[in-house]
Amino acid sequence: MGRRTETTEYLKECIADALLRLMETQPVDKIKIQDITDLAGVGRMTYFRYFSSKGEVLSYKLHLLWSAWAQGHPYPHQGGPADQALWFFSFCASLQPLLALLHRQGQHQVLLEVFLREVVGAIDPTVPGFYPRMYAGYGILGVLMGWLQNGFRERPEDLARLVLLPTWEGEDKKRTGPEGPVPPGQGA
Repeated sequence: MGRRTETTEYLKECIADALLRLMETQPVDKIKIQDITDLAGVGRMTYFRYFSSKGEVLSYKLHLLWSAWAQGHPYPHQGGPADQALWFFSFCASLQPLLALLHRQGQHQVLLEVFLREVVGAIDPTVPGFYPRMYAGYGILGVLMGWLQNGFRERPEDLARLVLLPTWEGEDKKRTGPEGPVPPGQGA
């Protein structure tokens, strides 16, 4: 990596870290760009050279963390879905404080965009398998959102098994009456 690239990456990371520190004490929509640049020790022009929104800053930080995780924990391409799901939820477990902060701040769209780009690779509708990838991606992201809401109580292994179930077996058995499935809100 050249010196200019290293400097650019350093400045971008300073901006991202400053935004995250500010988000710990105030709502993201109340944080001014000037607050971020002051804390990061950069000028406003530097901020706008690299980013057009706070969401972009957060996406950049998640991408950095994703890349660092992947270097130390190679993705199990040859493994099955169980290995791949465990890899993903282990990555998320390593980021519990950050993911909890983004969740509290309502930054679900950032999580969604980064997840779809990095994990599912499903941003481009011209990519073969776009719809099945989107379907699986949103399902797994839903489990991640539930895990966030539940305070990360389950282990990554538990969630990896959960996303591989073909149905919600326990729920299906409880919700089946003599006439078939029972709609939510009605007893079986």
